[in-house]
Amino acid sequence: MKKLAVFAILFRSLFAAPVENTSAPQLIEEGFFISKDSVVNVRAGYEGDFIADARMKQHEVSSGRVDCYEQQTNSGTVTVNFVNRLDVYALCGSSRTCADWRFTNDGNTQRAQLETLYSFLWGAGIRGIFYKTECFAFGMGGRFEHSEYDNLWMTIDGSVQKTNGAELHWRVWQVDADMSYRIDIFTPYIGVKYSNVRSGVGILSTAISNSGLGVNFFENRSPVGVFIGCSLSSGKHFMLNIEGRLIDEEAVTISGDFRF
Repeated sequence: MKKLAVFAILFRSLFAAPVENTSAPQLIEEGFFISKDSVVNVRAGYEGDFIADARMKQHEVSSGRVDCYEQQTNSGTVTVNFVNRLDVYALCGSSRTCADWRFTNDGNTQRAQLETLYSFLWGAGIRGIFYKTECFAFGMGGRFEHSEYDNLWMTIDGSVQKTNGAELHWRVWQVDADMSYRIDIFTPYIGVKYSNVRSGVGILSTAISNSGLGVNFFENRSPVGVFIGCSLSSGKHFMLNIEGRLIDEEAVTISGDFRF
């Protein structure tokens, strides 16, 4: 029963995610097999997301300091495009998390460090162009992801803890808006996003929060952030994209797509 209660609490966890270029639906005009005049086309690609610091704080049962919260994700993506204006995509891959925070237990300040092994991640999203000229485009998008980590290690003040039955649950939803401007093969973009970021971990066997419990929760310090990036494509077959996210987190995403 105790494990089930912890699972129910942690299932609420949220986190931030990549955005990428809203102009992506129109950047690859010609594919390998599907005619460029088709109203529907398909792309496949890779996405690597590397968060150096999610800028988290502890929430609910604890209000201590989070020194660092890192995450690395490698995913494959499949995108269905409609009339070069709307992308609907899905992704799956593997992800890992590292966290470092401090809490007070029996009047003493302690330091917890956590690291997970790579676990399965899946997600889905949508992006669309609402206004465009020959070079300029404005659009919006949204995204959801989910992952569960149940294979992790933890130390308290450098002492290794038992983690049998330990769980870290993670999922994300966010919305965004951006504008881009195409300059030959380059399409730089800039935008703003809103993310409600929460993450929860349950160890059960030892205190990891100010409450003295074996559970802890994290949330982002600011829900609003900005992103800036640039896509590279000649308009045929392939597109490469790099993106940085600031204010609410420190992260870099590298991705690429092939159009069939």
